Amino acid sequence: MTRRNLFAFFAALAIAASIQAPGRAGQVRYISLATSSAGSTFSVVGTAMIDVINKNVPGVSGNIEITGGSTENIILASNNTVELSLSASDIMYMAINSLGSFEDKPIQGVKGVMGGMMNTMQVYVLANGPIKKMSDLRGKKISVGPPGSVGNDVMRIIMDAYGMEMHKDWQTEHFSHGDAAEALVDGNVDAVCIFTIVPNSPIMTAAASRPIRILDIDDAEFAKILAENPFFSKSSVNANSYSGQTDAVKNALGSATIMICNEAMEEDLIYNIVKALYNNTDELVKAYPQCAEWIPDNAYRGLEHLELHPGAIKYLKEIGKAK
Repeated sequence: MTRRNLFAFFAALAIAASIQAPGRAGQVRYISLATSSAGSTFSVVGTAMIDVINKNVPGVSGNIEITGGSTENIILASNNTVELSLSASDIMYMAINSLGSFEDKPIQGVKGVMGGMMNTMQVYVLANGPIKKMSDLRGKKISVGPPGSVGNDVMRIIMDAYGMEMHKDWQTEHFSHGDAAEALVDGNVDAVCIFTIVPNSPIMTAAASRPIRILDIDDAEFAKILAENPFFSKSSVNANSYSGQTDAVKNALGSATIMICNEAMEEDLIYNIVKALYNNTDELVKAYPQCAEWIPDNAYRGLEHLELHPGAIKYLKEIGKAK
């Protein structure tokens, strides 16, 4: 190797080191976004978000992490094991208030990045059946989703507000969401509940066979539930969201999908990530239509009990959306 070639070789090494070495100017910043199981809503949405970030935030290279979901993601963000996490807002509330599975391990050091899609508790029955309102569910058989499903707990909360005790005043079935829709049409259950986006595929499948009704929660019971369970948000279901569903639902329990991070994350990095995602919502929608809800007007959705990261606040101030 000639002296000129040797000089060029070491110069190239120096340039590479300046790009890749930690703490050097021009370094690539690697980030991970914790999602959920492969094929889940979190993983689909997270993949689209990382794609937008990689294309629009210079110097950043991101990937998704397949995880067990909200609870694990909150812990990973708290421990600064991942840079970003997706979570459900009700689980986040429990985490910062030492409730549920976080009773003995309170979460600290987490900030909000952005609020997004709303998941809504939908309790549906056959439109031409005898069940017209929640109180008609006394003595009925209700599919609450697979064992461990969030629908089990949420349906219990709703029925408790009406003074109906699980396994005494009403019975549970644990069908998968797809099988539950079929069971309702076949008359094997009286009602089905699911905590998910609107519209939802299993409900659409049921409605394609028989017209359905989504039950509303009465005002008094709804106010009681929100007062006792402040981790829920107020949601609703528009009329005609499903075939044959002609009545709107004004009182539905909701929980937003949120993005969070460790409080130590750099302000400029979060600023640039938030800016990229808000400016490219159309790209997210191509992957998942409900991503249309990841907009600045929903920036605080689900984050009412968690302080936003300074980088997120900086961008919201810039566009006049900060509170």
